[in-house]
Amino acid sequence: MDTYTPYVYTALWLILSIYMFYIALKNSKFFFVLSGFFLFLSGWYLADELLTDINLFEGTYVWIYRSVAIVVLIACAFAYLKYRKSVANQENNTQDE
Repeated sequence: MDTYTPYVYTALWLILSIYMFYIALKNSKFFFVLSGFFLFLSGWYLADELLTDINLFEGTYVWIYRSVAIVVLIACAFAYLKYRKSVANQENNTQDE
């Protein structure tokens, strides 16, 4: 990779984290989870670049990375299903009236 690419990824995840935190304050509190995940990604990419003797995308470290990503993905899926269910209930209530 390029010498600046990991820093660009770090900045990208940090900006997204700040944005999701802002969205969470205004809208749904679930965006705090996404904000934390993007902050985790930012730290992961920065640590991968700064710790030259450890490659965080190989071995045990990549499984930690994947596990956190899977947990967040599952949490997002449950939140989406809950949202869809509430929208369907609201539509049923408006049709009954």
